[in-house]
Amino acid sequence: MNDQKNLSVSSPPPKRRRRRECLVFPVILLALAFYYALYFLLRGPLPANPQLIAHRGGADYNPENTMAAFRHAVEMDADWLEMDVQRTQDGVLVVIHDETVDRTTNGVGNVGDFTLEQLRALDAGNGEQIPTFEEVIALAKDVNVGLLPEAKSPSLYPNVETEMVNAVVEADYLSQTVFQSFEMEAVENLHRANAAVVACPLYRLWWEVDASAPPGDAPVLCPMAEMLLVNPWLVREAHRAGREVYVWFGVLENPMMMRTMLAFGVDGLMTNDPLMLGDVLNR
Repeated sequence: MNDQKNLSVSSPPPKRRRRRECLVFPVILLALAFYYALYFLLRGPLPANPQLIAHRGGADYNPENTMAAFRHAVEMDADWLEMDVQRTQDGVLVVIHDETVDRTTNGVGNVGDFTLEQLRALDAGNGEQIPTFEEVIALAKDVNVGLLPEAKSPSLYPNVETEMVNAVVEADYLSQTVFQSFEMEAVENLHRANAAVVACPLYRLWWEVDASAPPGDAPVLCPMAEMLLVNPWLVREAHRAGREVYVWFGVLENPMMMRTMLAFGVDGLMTNDPLMLGDVLNR
């Protein structure tokens, strides 16, 4: 009986509990406002010319990673063409995202199990073929647009990083190419293949990023945009280390998110919708 009486006396009245709960949300908002206000105060100057990067050629308008997508991205004033590179059974570098052809073509099977001729026979959407990396390099060079190729699943294709670098060097387009990969060892390998390589490690939401000493001494960092919502200070750290930041979007790809990234000071944005980003950039 006494224990119950003491318990009831020590419990705050319902009105007081509700009052405390009502204060939590404003306090959180104030803390966030201070956090971001401090960042903007210390951010530094904004990049003069943020880059428009067509992710997989601008997948919202044409079948991804096809010549139709890349040509359309050029028409939409993209500064860079982003793509994914893998290798056929007979050793040809091709541009396709998944390790299998199942999602993006009318075929079934692993990319590495097909010869180039067999891949060419597949429909990659609207009658498009899977392009070779060489074809995309030639298009970019012809219109003077940057290349942002990703070494996709490099563990499946030994030495693919060196082959990618050699293909760009042979086309005399290394100075306008930034290589990327989610695998940090692949970023190191790209740098080892040629000391002049500009590489960009890709980071997912909760991955650790060391802006002062990234893999391969990469001059560009490519974090997930949603990561910067949590930690915009990464942009400032990268800029202070003399590095640029190109972001890619997970699920929050919209004009508000793009404007937020630009306000944070990113140097480039990879987008499936180059037209949307062009509007945001007032192009």
